[in-house]
Amino acid sequence: MAESKEAGNTEQSAPQPADESRRGALKVLVTAGSIAYAGALAAVGASFATSTVGGETRERWLRAARLADLPEGEPRRVPMIGDARDAFTVTPAEQLGSVWLLRKGNDVKALSATCPHLGCAIDLAADKKGYSCPCHTSAFSIEGATQSGPSPRGMDLLATRITDGWVEVDFRKYRQGTAEKKESAS
Repeated sequence: MAESKEAGNTEQSAPQPADESRRGALKVLVTAGSIAYAGALAAVGASFATSTVGGETRERWLRAARLADLPEGEPRRVPMIGDARDAFTVTPAEQLGSVWLLRKGNDVKALSATCPHLGCAIDLAADKKGYSCPCHTSAFSIEGATQSGPSPRGMDLLATRITDGWVEVDFRKYRQGTAEKKESAS
């Protein structure tokens, strides 16, 4: 009987071929999952590493209006249409905000229509000689300088250029509630 017990123990301790294939499949799945996870982390890390540092961003020129369509000396609000970029998605042809354009000859000045105080929409004043924020009564000159109210700075001036008869604006958004004009992440 002792021989039969020894023979039985030997058979049970030897691995079965089916067990080996299951272990191999599990190892492959764990390895593949780990590689996929590491790849996702690497993509996010690379995006972070190549992002802008210190407020420096790439230019974002958007067509605003035809120069010929802008009346001389009269502010005109223009929606800024472009691709909205999120962490992993791009939505084409979204309204990103709006600007006030003021033409003087062939020069065009663009002011953000977002109030630097808390982000309300800035309107043209009733007398058409300046701008006003209806939320907290900030008032701005036609050039965008603060005249009254709680706004910590004047309206944000944006770069413009004329290309093939179109006014293009380097559209940016700035932090609200601060005297310092610093670009926001969005």
